[in-house]
Amino acid sequence: MTEQRPLAIRRLENVVERVAPRDPDRWEARPPLRRGRLVSGPRARQLRATVRQLALAVEHEGMPDGCGRSVQRLLAPRSVDAFLELASAGAFRDPDKVALLGKPLPWSTLGMLRDCLVILGEEAGVDVVVPRVYRQRLDLAPVADERQLEAVYGRLVAWSGDAPLDALMARAMACAGLVLDSRMRSGDVASRRVEHLHLGEGDAWVEGAWTSQGSGHRREGPAVLSSGTVAALRRWLRFRDRLVAGLEGADHGMLWVTVQRMGRLVGGVGQTYEAGLPLRPQGLRMGFSSGMERLNDVLASRWEGPGPWAPLPLRVEQWRRGVEWAQEQAAERG
Repeated sequence: MTEQRPLAIRRLENVVERVAPRDPDRWEARPPLRRGRLVSGPRARQLRATVRQLALAVEHEGMPDGCGRSVQRLLAPRSVDAFLELASAGAFRDPDKVALLGKPLPWSTLGMLRDCLVILGEEAGVDVVVPRVYRQRLDLAPVADERQLEAVYGRLVAWSGDAPLDALMARAMACAGLVLDSRMRSGDVASRRVEHLHLGEGDAWVEGAWTSQGSGHRREGPAVLSSGTVAALRRWLRFRDRLVAGLEGADHGMLWVTVQRMGRLVGGVGQTYEAGLPLRPQGLRMGFSSGMERLNDVLASRWEGPGPWAPLPLRVEQWRRGVEWAQEQAAERG
């Protein structure tokens, strides 16, 4: 029963319900966070998941005694440190997901918990001191060497110009270049339209709003595009124009489109979808992985160093994290 739950948990549940109500009729009228932004759907789920883990944590023997008596105690430095350490070891996994019980959390999930603790503290009027969540190089595999990442970045122009690429590979290379320059999340990449690109003479850029990696803040464009990314995007646009031209009606304007006809069962009935249709975020992520697998085969034979060839990442998020990791290493070297 709710009244038997620790006071700190009840208060945090109320905090989340205020800024991210479950009632759809109240969602549009939700107030902004104290930092001035509205809670998104994904962030609402993350905040609720964090409170669920905290509810498990207050009963754990590894947490400070009495930490559930108040939000101040639960979000105090000693409690937060213990919580993140236990959470990283998988101590507060969802009990209904038996296969995951006890498995360590990936750094991205740990980083999410860290961010949500800060938000919860802000909304409850408690200063939260959280340790930095280090993003280990192992998590960035298969980007094995910072020098290769830099070399790949610098050679996008040549590869986009003369490498034997099909539409699938051209789309993946253009997507990778856009992520390298903007550090967009995959969902924001998927929402780009052709009109968001400005690839004319002089400076090139992409416009729009997205959440920048590591900041948690909505960024209003533009993001300047490198010459390599411009070359990759132009090559992809040539493929895209031919694909979209085969559709009936006007051009839908989305930047990323399917590259082949697809068949799918809908309600037990087979449906065929033509190439050139807009890609949703999940489709873009899957297509990116397939394109990168092919690109690895093609580009490995053209690699001239530095060092031995290491396969390029197969996921959009790995490219994003790889850029951040390289920047952190450069900053640490001074």
